[in-house]
Amino acid sequence: MIRRKSAYLIMVTIPLLVSGCGMETSDMGALVPPTVDQEPNYPALAIEVAGQERLVHYQTFGDPRNPVLFIMPGSLSDICAYLPLQELQDKYFVVFWEQRGNGLSERVTERELSYDAMVEEIHAIKNHFSPDRPVTLMGHSWSAVFAAMYLAKHPEAVDQAILMEPFGLKSEFMEAVDVPLHLTSKGYLDMMYSSKYMTARDHEMLDYQMLSVLKSGVRSYFCDEDHLPPWPVCRVGGYALLIWEKNLLNGTRYDYDFTRGLAAFSGEVLLIGSSCSPIGYAFQETYHLPLFQHARVLKIENSGHRIVTEQYHALLDGLQNFLTPYQTAVNK
Repeated sequence: MIRRKSAYLIMVTIPLLVSGCGMETSDMGALVPPTVDQEPNYPALAIEVAGQERLVHYQTFGDPRNPVLFIMPGSLSDICAYLPLQELQDKYFVVFWEQRGNGLSERVTERELSYDAMVEEIHAIKNHFSPDRPVTLMGHSWSAVFAAMYLAKHPEAVDQAILMEPFGLKSEFMEAVDVPLHLTSKGYLDMMYSSKYMTARDHEMLDYQMLSVLKSGVRSYFCDEDHLPPWPVCRVGGYALLIWEKNLLNGTRYDYDFTRGLAAFSGEVLLIGSSCSPIGYAFQETYHLPLFQHARVLKIENSGHRIVTEQYHALLDGLQNFLTPYQTAVNK
């Protein structure tokens, strides 16, 4: 079930993104902006996932009669860095949203952050914005993993998919490149609260603490770890990331497999990878390209994992060369 709470859309310009997404909050003394359940002026949708109705923050651009393009931000992020991709609204109805527990969306319990629940959330959003026709689905990092899981469960619901630097969809892939899971080390896990007792203030404090991760080279995903590329963000979802990453492990080892069912997806897939990230284009070619019936790899040079801000124009050109409406226009 999904219902509209507010149709008010906040139009954000690139300069405002850098200064904090242009959002005004009702509590200027807060460490981070309030979530949509705390601030009624934010655009929000109520969706029912894992048996609970929750509010998610969203923005849309373009004509709703156009094909629908979903753009999902990665973990420890929100839609701010991705909003320049609203340029695609000339041929798509572009929908950005922040998953439950992330960005300005409502904070949720551990049970509601299961991988199955994240897939269920995509389907709830799809059934609202495009109930009768398949969508184009784009995810980055963790969201690319959830997008892949959605393709496996609902192959008929997606026309074409864009997976921007998903980490290994199978645990053995990550073991092969030896990318340490720093976020589960002591110190980060010390910030893990019991979801049963998490308050709004606890989430606020955790999200504020986790902002420091964006300013540090926690993982070697960058061309220059001493000078990280910008990543504008209003509010991260610290608890969600800790839950997702904890659930990847069996003791101290990766133990998961998100590849089951991917062969059933017959649509086109664009895997995007950078030159500097260990899960960049070489990784995507080796481990993920063979998983799909129809896939190709877009190589982004001189970039790390933050492709959207590091090489935006190369990314935009690659997307337009892949996406069906643009190809159709060129062929005409």
